[in-house]
Amino acid sequence: MSDGDMRLAVRGQQNPLDEIERRLRAQIFGQERAIESIIRVLNRSRYGFSAGNNRRPRATLLFLGPTGVGKTATARALAELLRPDGSAFLKIDCSLFSQGHEVSALVGAPPSYVGRDQKPLLNPDIIEQEGSVVLFDEIEKGTPELWNLLLQVMEDGEILLLNGGRRVSFHNSIVIFTTNVGAKEMVDFLDRRTIGFRTPHIDVEATGRDIYQIGFEALQKVFQPEWINRLDEIIAFRPLSAETLSHVFDRMIAECNQQYLRYAVQVQVTPAAKEYLLTKGFDSRFGARPLRQRILKDIDAQLADLMASGAIPHGSLVEVRYTGIDEHGKALQFYYCEKPELLELAEELRQQELQRLAVGQSDGPQPPSISLTHERSNAAEGGIFTTRGPRIAPRRDPRDGGR
Repeated sequence: MSDGDMRLAVRGQQNPLDEIERRLRAQIFGQERAIESIIRVLNRSRYGFSAGNNRRPRATLLFLGPTGVGKTATARALAELLRPDGSAFLKIDCSLFSQGHEVSALVGAPPSYVGRDQKPLLNPDIIEQEGSVVLFDEIEKGTPELWNLLLQVMEDGEILLLNGGRRVSFHNSIVIFTTNVGAKEMVDFLDRRTIGFRTPHIDVEATGRDIYQIGFEALQKVFQPEWINRLDEIIAFRPLSAETLSHVFDRMIAECNQQYLRYAVQVQVTPAAKEYLLTKGFDSRFGARPLRQRILKDIDAQLADLMASGAIPHGSLVEVRYTGIDEHGKALQFYYCEKPELLELAEELRQQELQRLAVGQSDGPQPPSISLTHERSNAAEGGIFTTRGPRIAPRRDPRDGGR
């Protein structure tokens, strides 16, 4: 075949995962590179490309980076996009498995052992669903026995439950590990770089590459090479820049307003007050966590006190202003005006929640919110991985007693 018969392949605009990528970017700020890596892995797994081993999970990812930069939030957001009803998301806190005997809680106790009648945490009803996400949070805090157990999951895509002899298939699952390995080295590095509230975005990007290298070197000191080499991809989460933190602040206030609406109250923050909270809540070592704590103390706590004392009635629009006095309890003041329409919105919200609860109890799980194909067969199956073909693991019969 001559070169004249060959055509350059150019990426098209029909990838259904583009919608998931767009929504992830709208929820997770400052981690564009990480999101690109996630979508790239999902694209591969959607077609079943797995370097010749089609028994493995759809994707096995390790989220690496300092605390408070969105690793766990990204896993949760991805799970919500794939299955909005929340029925296919399982989070395992690995700090609970710091000793070898505790690992039995995952797979169940063998015959004649205490706890045999208890249901394993690795629940097949969740894991074997199409597009399920299984999150092992802070994997470095687990015992080596846990890592060896997960080695079997990463390689064979299944695991044996000891309390019933049933095999749980991870064939339809996206397995995600998060880790703070190398956090101390990362903090020391950030202190040397002295990243401040106004550090340019380009410097943060360069720092992110260094963070990856530091984390990967620390990873090699904790985990065996055979464990690391079975990961599909190690995805580095970068420290948050000032611009990113500003977007995170807006998102946090929007989330707060969703809670405030239950009491017919909405809050808006003036630019000066926002600048004050961002400055006080910025710490490059801990990401967005200090900012959330600052909002909790300076806005949530004070607003709750004012509402409890009757100073701010239901149906109020509250404005948070900076006084210029940089002292605790005096830096911010709350002004309000009555907005009767908020009372109507709060009542509508209450009715919607009651309706959702009733629908959830009667109709079962809701379908995915993202339609990835217009074909009837794919739409009927649901999920983003329909191209891969029929790979649904056998479901348990509820009449067998959960075994």
